[in-house]
Amino acid sequence: MKHSAQILLLAVCASIPASSTPRADIRIPLEATTFVIDASKPYVYLEIDHVGPRKPIREGEPNVGIYLHLTNNCALPLVIVKFGSSLADPKAAITIQDEVVPNPQGPGGDVTGGSVYVEGGVTDLKEMDDIFRSPNLNEAAVSGAEWAQKQAVQGIPQKDRPERPHGYNGGNGPTGVQVITLIPPGGKVFFSVPANHVGATWHFEIPFRLALPNKSRIRPPYSYLAFYQEDLDRAQGKAPTSTTH
Repeated sequence: MKHSAQILLLAVCASIPASSTPRADIRIPLEATTFVIDASKPYVYLEIDHVGPRKPIREGEPNVGIYLHLTNNCALPLVIVKFGSSLADPKAAITIQDEVVPNPQGPGGDVTGGSVYVEGGVTDLKEMDDIFRSPNLNEAAVSGAEWAQKQAVQGIPQKDRPERPHGYNGGNGPTGVQVITLIPPGGKVFFSVPANHVGATWHFEIPFRLALPNKSRIRPPYSYLAFYQEDLDRAQGKAPTSTTH
């Protein structure tokens, strides 16, 4: 009996790969799944509607805004934070929580300037190095980006230098109640931000999370949708503006 157990143990061990490193022939399926509604687009995404007049909400804001749609392209509901109620005019652009943060530096947003490699040669992972872009709130990334921003404005008079604005987050949001807003599968919201929430050295990010009940004490994940100057340029058919990332 003992001898049989040893043979079984050897058989199990032989079936376990010698290394946990992914093999180069592993591929991530790109076909539609039950999670994504439209497989040709990300599971949550932003689309620009237009750039046009916008009534400033805070002092110092421009009177031009960027109007966008945030679409939930997955089979699960998600939530964002908006300000005030949209019941008066459901078709009007709402104001939602966003953060204006410095652009990351170096390849893939690596502030050290090093390269980002794909483990095991999995080719379908090569376009995923933008994981370093968002969120961009770690100390090294912010300090490195702020240093690059200072370098970019050298020689420009102080009064003419662009200054990164505050996003609509924390105590910097518009006056009024903050509302947790649910976006159902396939749903979208129409919102606007001041035009200065994107620039050559900063971008804005919108926090969101999937609206799943959490019955455990394990903290659920949340994520960000990022919008860069190059996204605005592309939507307007312009050549990409030179940015710091």
